[in-house]
Amino acid sequence: MRKTLSATLLVAALWGSGVAAQAPFFQVDGVRQGDTLNVRSGPGANFQDIGDLAPGQVVRVLGYNANGKWAQVRYRGQNAWVSARFLKVTQGGTSGSGTLGTFFVKGIKANDADGGLVVRAGAGKGFARLGVLSNGTGVNVVQRSPGGKWAMINFGNGVGWVSTAYLGQQKPKPAPSQNSLVAPDGGPLPAIFEVTGVSAGDRLNFRDAPRASGNLLGRFPPGARIEVLSMGTPKWAYVTNGEVAGYVHVRYLTRASAGGNTGQGGVSGTSTPNGFPLGIVCQGTEPFWSFEIREDRSVHYNQLAGGVQPPASLVQTTPSAGGSFPYQFAATPYSGVLRLEQCSDGMSDIVYPMSVLISDPTLAGGYPTLNGCCQVQD
Repeated sequence: MRKTLSATLLVAALWGSGVAAQAPFFQVDGVRQGDTLNVRSGPGANFQDIGDLAPGQVVRVLGYNANGKWAQVRYRGQNAWVSARFLKVTQGGTSGSGTLGTFFVKGIKANDADGGLVVRAGAGKGFARLGVLSNGTGVNVVQRSPGGKWAMINFGNGVGWVSTAYLGQQKPKPAPSQNSLVAPDGGPLPAIFEVTGVSAGDRLNFRDAPRASGNLLGRFPPGARIEVLSMGTPKWAYVTNGEVAGYVHVRYLTRASAGGNTGQGGVSGTSTPNGFPLGIVCQGTEPFWSFEIREDRSVHYNQLAGGVQPPASLVQTTPSAGGSFPYQFAATPYSGVLRLEQCSDGMSDIVYPMSVLISDPTLAGGYPTLNGCCQVQD
């Protein structure tokens, strides 16, 4: 996705307030009674009127024009523009149709026939199936159906609907402290580990809480390579299986080397002295791109349209006030923000452990920005 420089500043402000990760969607608000919000082909009242948005309708903002007065949205399969003054952030709170904000999937039985909580194209079982969500998956509810039995959630690059019977509200997990980003072996996190010490024919249990009584999310075979995001407790690691995050006991994990063997030499998951992770790969769409920060601090950027760009070097990694994520980084001419949070590419079921916002001045249109997801290179 492309955003202008002003969008970068707005997104940074939202991140600082804790809103952006929970409320990427905006709601039409402030139009006169009986009126609608004009959708135009460009950022200005002089551009062609191509449609309308009704009061209360929820849209995803892709970016803003240079003065921040016009917001770019997706409308009927194309990029379009609306006046930003008539948009408000959808965030946690209450409305006449129920509670909005962050919820977590719960109550899905083991071996459920649907494979999890079904996400549908509309508020009812008769609508098309878009995907499924596992127990413990966090979702952002942006709207409720009349009666409150169905919730509209952010899903992929759009929205979907789920039954509220399987949603529970709880406090979001706090941002990991610096200590939680240090593994028991003293190395940095996130990083790739291998399952070791498990008996032949046995599996390592993957649970939804850092304790042996936690609900079983799955099982990892011996030798499986999994990504450890942080430490949940001194004995339990917070990991992802590519679809959902949960916990495994650290007794059965050994840091993996970049070459696939375990050990301490040449390990993956190295970091700068202030904890910024090296050896990570980020990617995104609209346009398709990849951004790799290698362990030697070299940066390799590839655009679908522009091809492979000249290598750059990581010259700045500034942590937040807490000494950890989110990090601001720079690799001239690029800069960005790296956050430790679950991220979806909107095209697959993969759950990435980090999100990134990159400012690329080489793209057309001033200082466009790119949103994407990152993981430690395996």
